[in-house]
Amino acid sequence: MRNIIILSLLFSVILSCKGQDKDENKKTQVTTYFAKCEGQYSTGEKLNQKDKIWSLNSDDVDKIMSLATSITEDEWHFSYLITPCNIDVNNYLYKGKKYDLQINGGSYISLFNGKTTILLGCDLPECKKYFLKSKESMEEDTTSLSNNDSNELGQTKSYKVDFNKSDYQDIIIVEKKAEGYNVEAKSNNVIFFNKNFICDYIDIETKTKNNQAFNLILSFIDQYQNIFRKVVIPVFFKNNNLYIEKIFIATLGTSARTGEEEWIKKEVSKKTPLKQLDLNEFLSK
Repeated sequence: MRNIIILSLLFSVILSCKGQDKDENKKTQVTTYFAKCEGQYSTGEKLNQKDKIWSLNSDDVDKIMSLATSITEDEWHFSYLITPCNIDVNNYLYKGKKYDLQINGGSYISLFNGKTTILLGCDLPECKKYFLKSKESMEEDTTSLSNNDSNELGQTKSYKVDFNKSDYQDIIIVEKKAEGYNVEAKSNNVIFFNKNFICDYIDIETKTKNNQAFNLILSFIDQYQNIFRKVVIPVFFKNNNLYIEKIFIATLGTSARTGEEEWIKKEVSKKTPLKQLDLNEFLSK
């Protein structure tokens, strides 16, 4: 009987050791991926020590992929900051298929299978600890001069912004003119931008999603007072001036494929000071 008890104890110890060996093997299989950083942020922000030492292990990557969801290119442009740091993971198995992953420090992931690219965004609170920059707030602070307002000649709206990331009082003033709207920008009570935009309604978004200073949204109506075109212009503040990099145009039209009326969208790359933008160049095409 005593021998049986001793044998049972030995067997238990052996099983326990095997279990520990499995745990040890599992730990040794965790791979660490280090970021490759080149250049600087699109905002001019330079790389810091946190950027340079950013890394993820294979468990982190698995967690990120379980939290991430599919996003559109528009969501990516407006909601995620592109950082100069990426982590590459090759031959990652995702939903039964293998992809090469590029994980950007701005909380998004690009998946490429040799033919197509899929964009995923990680915007849950649990995602923040894995990335350098979290997705910016989707809340909009939008006050518009539109058909919901009196839209009278001379009517103005003011918007607080933060161009210099300082204690200066930065403001945008939009005034209804006989034709279109005049947009004026001030920093520390000094006017540095003034331009008239020909459109039917105008919106300013000050809580932005890709580190731009604000979004300028122009709307155009048809004879029935229905909006048939919208132009979204992300505006950046650089070197004490306002610049743009892209324009997003959505026009209500007839689809050549279905023959039905739908919003036809296009994106135009245009790097220029906002003062020099000629919208007619794009809207007439």
